[in-house]
Amino acid sequence: MAQGIISTQDGILTLKCGREVTIETIYEYKEQIEKDSESPKVETVVADLSDARFLDSSGIGFLVSLNSRLKCSNKNMYLLRPSEQICKTLELVRLLSFFTIIEDEREIP
Repeated sequence: MAQGIISTQDGILTLKCGREVTIETIYEYKEQIEKDSESPKVETVVADLSDARFLDSSGIGFLVSLNSRLKCSNKNMYLLRPSEQICKTLELVRLLSFFTIIEDEREIP
Protein backbone atom coordinates (compact mmCIF):
# COMPACT_ATOMS: atom_id res chain seq x y z
CA MET A 1 0.00 0.00 0.00
CA ALA A 2 1.43 3.38 -1.02
CA GLN A 3 1.76 5.83 1.82
CA GLY A 4 1.55 9.57 1.87
CA ILE A 5 4.76 11.34 2.75
CA ILE A 6 4.45 14.45 4.92
CA SER A 7 7.08 17.17 5.02
CA THR A 8 7.14 20.75 6.27
CA GLN A 9 9.48 23.47 5.04
CA ASP A 10 9.25 27.28 5.19
CA GLY A 11 5.66 27.24 6.48
CA ILE A 12 4.48 24.86 3.75
CA LEU A 13 3.23 21.40 4.72
CA THR A 14 3.38 19.05 1.75
CA LEU A 15 1.50 15.79 1.52
CA LYS A 16 2.86 13.59 -1.25
CA CYS A 17 -0.09 11.37 -2.10
CA GLY A 18 0.41 7.92 -3.55
CA ARG A 19 -1.29 6.43 -6.60
CA GLU A 20 -4.63 6.06 -4.83
CA VAL A 21 -6.31 8.51 -2.47
CA THR A 22 -8.86 6.21 -0.82
CA ILE A 23 -10.23 5.43 2.63
CA GLU A 24 -7.40 2.90 3.13
CA THR A 25 -4.58 5.24 2.12
CA ILE A 26 -5.76 8.45 3.81
CA TYR A 27 -6.34 6.60 7.08
CA GLU A 28 -2.55 6.33 7.43
CA TYR A 29 -1.88 10.07 7.38
CA LYS A 30 -5.21 11.84 8.02
CA GLU A 31 -4.66 12.51 11.75
CA GLN A 32 -1.04 13.58 11.23
CA ILE A 33 -1.98 16.06 8.49
CA GLU A 34 -4.87 17.48 10.52
CA LYS A 35 -2.63 17.94 13.57
CA ASP A 36 0.36 19.33 11.65
CA SER A 37 -1.76 21.75 9.61
CA GLU A 38 -3.03 23.38 12.82
CA SER A 39 0.50 24.40 13.79
CA PRO A 40 1.04 28.18 13.75
CA LYS A 41 4.23 27.48 11.77
CA VAL A 42 2.19 26.10 8.85
CA GLU A 43 0.60 28.70 6.57
CA THR A 44 -0.01 26.56 3.50
CA VAL A 45 -0.81 22.93 2.74
CA VAL A 46 0.07 21.40 -0.62
CA ALA A 47 -1.51 18.08 -1.57
CA ASP A 48 0.88 16.72 -4.19
CA LEU A 49 -1.37 14.62 -6.42
CA SER A 50 1.15 14.20 -9.25
CA ASP A 51 1.31 10.41 -8.70
CA ALA A 52 -2.39 9.93 -7.90
CA ARG A 53 -4.52 8.14 -10.46
CA PHE A 54 -7.59 7.33 -8.36
CA LEU A 55 -9.59 9.39 -5.89
CA ASP A 56 -12.60 7.88 -4.11
CA SER A 57 -15.34 9.61 -2.11
CA SER A 58 -13.34 9.31 1.12
CA GLY A 59 -10.34 10.93 -0.55
CA ILE A 60 -12.55 13.74 -1.85
CA GLY A 61 -14.11 14.16 1.59
CA PHE A 62 -10.69 14.35 3.22
CA LEU A 63 -9.46 17.04 0.78
CA VAL A 64 -12.69 19.07 1.08
CA SER A 65 -12.67 18.92 4.88
CA LEU A 66 -8.98 19.87 5.05
CA ASN A 67 -9.43 22.77 2.61
CA SER A 68 -12.48 24.06 4.52
CA ARG A 69 -10.68 23.89 7.87
CA LEU A 70 -7.64 25.68 6.46
CA LYS A 71 -9.78 28.43 4.93
CA CYS A 72 -11.41 29.00 8.34
CA SER A 73 -7.91 29.50 9.79
CA ASN A 74 -6.93 31.91 6.98
CA LYS A 75 -4.53 29.33 5.57
CA ASN A 76 -4.22 28.17 1.97
CA MET A 77 -4.39 24.77 0.34
CA TYR A 78 -3.25 23.84 -3.14
CA LEU A 79 -3.56 20.70 -5.22
CA LEU A 80 -0.27 20.15 -7.02
CA ARG A 81 -0.31 18.62 -10.50
CA PRO A 82 -3.48 16.50 -10.24
CA SER A 83 -3.78 14.10 -13.16
CA GLU A 84 -6.45 14.42 -15.80
CA GLN A 85 -8.34 11.54 -14.14
CA ILE A 86 -8.32 13.32 -10.75
CA CYS A 87 -9.47 16.60 -12.34
CA LYS A 88 -12.29 14.77 -14.14
CA THR A 89 -13.38 13.16 -10.86
CA LEU A 90 -13.42 16.54 -9.08
CA GLU A 91 -15.26 18.12 -12.00
CA LEU A 92 -17.85 15.34 -11.94
CA VAL A 93 -18.70 16.12 -8.31
CA ARG A 94 -18.54 19.88 -9.04
CA LEU A 95 -15.58 20.48 -6.74
CA LEU A 96 -12.85 21.39 -9.19
CA SER A 97 -13.34 25.14 -8.62
CA PHE A 98 -13.40 24.60 -4.82
CA PHE A 99 -9.66 23.91 -4.96
CA THR A 100 -6.74 25.99 -6.17
CA ILE A 101 -4.74 23.87 -8.59
CA ILE A 102 -1.10 24.59 -9.32
CA GLU A 103 1.37 22.97 -11.69
CA ASP A 104 4.51 24.07 -9.86
CA GLU A 105 5.44 24.79 -6.24
CA ARG A 106 6.80 28.17 -7.36
CA GLU A 107 3.20 29.29 -7.96
CA ILE A 108 2.64 29.43 -4.19
CA PRO A 109 2.55 33.10 -3.10
